[in-house]
Amino acid sequence: MSQNKKIAKNSIVMYIRLIITSIIGLYSVRILLKELGANDFGLYAIIGGVVAILNVMSTSLISTSNRFLAVEIGKKEVVNTNQVFNSLLFLHVVFSVVFLILLEIVGKWYVLHQLNIDTTKIPDALFILRCSSISIFFSTVVMPYDGLITVNEKFNVKAIIEIFNSILNLLVVFILIFYSENKIQFYAVGILIIRILISLIYFIYCKIYYTEITRMRFKLTESNLKPIAGFFGWQLVYVFGNAISREGSAIILNSFFGTTLNAAFGIANRINEFLFSFVKNLNQVAVPQIVKNHSGGNENKSLILVYKLSKYTYFIILFISLPIIISIDSFLELWLNNYPPYTIWFVILLIVTGLISSLESGFDALIDATGKIGKTKIYFSIIFLSVLPIIYMLFIWGFKPYWVTLVFIFGEIIFMLLQISILAKLSTFKSKIYFTETIVPVIFVTIAVLPQFFLRLMFNDSLLSLIIKTVISILTTALIIFFIGFNKPEKEIVLLKLPFFKKITLVNSL
Repeated sequence: MSQNKKIAKNSIVMYIRLIITSIIGLYSVRILLKELGANDFGLYAIIGGVVAILNVMSTSLISTSNRFLAVEIGKKEVVNTNQVFNSLLFLHVVFSVVFLILLEIVGKWYVLHQLNIDTTKIPDALFILRCSSISIFFSTVVMPYDGLITVNEKFNVKAIIEIFNSILNLLVVFILIFYSENKIQFYAVGILIIRILISLIYFIYCKIYYTEITRMRFKLTESNLKPIAGFFGWQLVYVFGNAISREGSAIILNSFFGTTLNAAFGIANRINEFLFSFVKNLNQVAVPQIVKNHSGGNENKSLILVYKLSKYTYFIILFISLPIIISIDSFLELWLNNYPPYTIWFVILLIVTGLISSLESGFDALIDATGKIGKTKIYFSIIFLSVLPIIYMLFIWGFKPYWVTLVFIFGEIIFMLLQISILAKLSTFKSKIYFTETIVPVIFVTIAVLPQFFLRLMFNDSLLSLIIKTVISILTTALIIFFIGFNKPEKEIVLLKLPFFKKITLVNSL
């Protein structure tokens, strides 16, 4: 199977998974907000933020595992792949234990002394904190197994496991309806049990299908551990800066405005995660190809994938998010019925942030593939962390809560420009080609879709109007992307996939 066909096939599998899990996830949030209430929902979101900051190690390990496993599998050397796998597993276990210790010390201190909540909710906050820490422990330990499935591009397996995970999460939310005791603690325990079960599934699958690679051998060599630890260290700097900026902004929001605004920010982040998951899906199937091609000496193929990936991910997010933005008030009313103040602002501005971020798709993978990541990760972290004092000062001066997302937009633009500059130095990445192949089509398409916002003035807020606006937006955006965003070869590929044009092509060839 060719590289492009494999990416297309895996993308379809992951998008089917995404549609199912997204529908389940969005419906779950509606019930969860109703059953927990805005304050408890916001409490769960802010504790999740604290956990995310302290969990930067495991996030760094994801990239480290995927990168080194992809390189070794690309070389097709099972013995060395097993050695690398065991080195990765050792690091995951060590840092999972470190994480638990940090969470107990730092997390508990934050809940007891800094968290802006009613004192009667402190026991709940500590309970959520500990359940979340144990959940992350299992998630971190199982990452090499998850990475093994990813780099072997077994996305049908990942899709099945993640759909099963979503169904179990929905089941826990449904049980909340009938549970009359402490709902937030019950929910935390339910999510923990699911996380343990999913981790066991990843472990058992890899033990069955990748027996030789996952065979545990405790003979660790410096030649394997040293580059992995070095890569992880620099990756940690990058992810730590990113996590601190994202979750730190939520903590600042809490200190100035309380848990209700955290609920609004949490809802907006759920929507943004839903939209960005389309980018994540495409990245998941393309990133192994970028790394494998680069490590195999075929850098040109990696660059072509990066140029294409950046444009396509932007179009995917735009295609899905535009109907949501146009009918955001009706959408939130239908989805949640009642929602906290500033939710609309947060949703729209986070979508804009996600659109800008999508233009960097594949950049991280290509930078990581070069192995020269030291200075780049430091630069990136400085940009991430610089937003926090700016946000803090803006709130002291009386600026509205949505300014937290405006600052992120400006930061994302600077971040993208810096990545382009670094890629040009580390590889044969050409800024001019990226501009003509990606940025120019994106600008033209974005300008062409703007008149759709007049639909807000032409229709009321009824369900029928929401459906009509959504259909018009989807059809219009699809046509604009096809005629303005795609070049001639891309249009021909799309047309050949349509049954009607296949028949015409067959007749003309006779």
